[in-house]
Amino acid sequence: MKFLWIFCNESIAPEVIELLEEIEIDGYTVWQNVRGHHRGCKTHWGDEVWPGTNWAFLAIEEIEGKAWHLLEELKKLKKRPEVRRAGLRAYVQNCDEKV
Repeated sequence: MKFLWIFCNESIAPEVIELLEEIEIDGYTVWQNVRGHHRGCKTHWGDEVWPGTNWAFLAIEEIEGKAWHLLEELKKLKKRPEVRRAGLRAYVQNCDEKV
């Protein structure tokens, strides 16, 4: 089983949700209004100086191939200049056990 942590600007969050639904990922949790900074991406603090916020997703997938497929689709999405400017990061983590 894989966890996919996805962090993106609120402006592209609907496209991330669309990918999650298209690939039929087992489940995901969304945190809206996440604030943060990462080198190479725009800072989003949700204020007048640094407008906008990010969304964080935790996607859970039992079928490893689907998890890697989602990662590949996110890489394709990130190639678009407007997505690169807005900010998109994704990380894959093993999940060894669940309750």
